[in-house]
Amino acid sequence: MNIHFHPCIWAVLAGFSLTACYKDIDLEKYRPEPTLVLNSILSPDTVVRVQIARTVFFTDHRETDTNIADAEVRMSVNGRFVETLRYDETSRMYLSDYRPWVGELISLEADSPLGHVSGQGIIPEAVAIESVRLTARTFDDPDQMYWTPDGVTYGKSYEVTYYITFTDPSEERNFYFIRIESGDGIAAETIDYSYDDVFLTQQGVIDGVTTDTGIYGNEGRTFTDDLFNGNRYTLKIVEKSPLYTDDSRPRKVILYSLSEAYYHYLTGIFNTDEESVNGNLVDFGLMEPSPHYSNITGGTGIVGGVQSQSFRVDLKSVLK
Repeated sequence: MNIHFHPCIWAVLAGFSLTACYKDIDLEKYRPEPTLVLNSILSPDTVVRVQIARTVFFTDHRETDTNIADAEVRMSVNGRFVETLRYDETSRMYLSDYRPWVGELISLEADSPLGHVSGQGIIPEAVAIESVRLTARTFDDPDQMYWTPDGVTYGKSYEVTYYITFTDPSEERNFYFIRIESGDGIAAETIDYSYDDVFLTQQGVIDGVTTDTGIYGNEGRTFTDDLFNGNRYTLKIVEKSPLYTDDSRPRKVILYSLSEAYYHYLTGIFNTDEESVNGNLVDFGLMEPSPHYSNITGGTGIVGGVQSQSFRVDLKSVLK
C-alpha cells in the first residue's frame, strides 16, 4: 500500500526536525585567557613606535578597545639598553625618541599584568629602483560588449607592462614587497603578477599551487631574491583596466625592502586577506595580529623592519 502525505504535513515534520536539533551553546566557556600582543614596524623614517594590546575572542565587539596603556616597554639597540618608552594617549602607542639605523638590532620587551613579551628586528638596506620602462597596448575588450542599433560594439581596455629594474645586494638573502599606486596613493587598477617567475614561485608558497592563469591583486606582492641573488633584475608586472578617457594616469612604483620576519608576516596575510594590506607598510603591522606568523616570545605580534624606494611614471606616455 502506498502512503502519500499532503505537502503541508511535510512542512510540519520538517519544522519538528529542525526544532529537535536546536541547542543553546555557551561560547563563553571556550574563551581562552587573553594573550599579550606586541607590534612594531621599524623604519629609519620614524622613531620607534610600539603597540601593546591583548588578543580578543571572536564574540567580542569589533570596536572593543584592546590597547594596554599601563605596560612598561623597554628598548635595547645592539644589546645595549637605550630607554623606557612613554605611552602616547593620542596614538595609543608607546613612543621612543630614537630613530633606528640600517642593520641595527632593535630589541623590545614589555611587562604588564597579562605577562611578559619580547621581540626583535633589523632594518634592511634600501634598494633603489634604477628604472621603470613601460609598454602598452589598447584593445577591444570582449568583457565590455554593448548592443547598438548598428550591431555589437566593444569598449576599449588597456594593458600596460611595467619593467622595473633594480640591483639586489649580494651579501645575504633579501626580501621584498612591490606595490603600484595611482597618483592619489590608492592602489592601481587590476595588477597581474603572473608574468614574472618570482611571483609564480611565490604563489606556490602561498597556496601550494603554481599557476600561469593569472596572479591578481591590487595592493602589492611579496617576493624574495632566490632567483636572482646578488644580480641586477627586471620585474615584469602587467596592469589591465578599461580605457575611459585620455587623462593623465600617474603611477608610483614602490619597492619595499623587508626584514625576513616582516616578509613572512605579510605573505601570511596575503594568503587570507589581501584587502587589509593598504597604505604605508610602516603602519601596517600596527593592527590585529596575524594567525599565520609571529616572532614575539611570550605572546603574539610582529617586530619587523622596512625601507622603501619609489619611482614615478605616467601611463599617458604610452597610452595612445
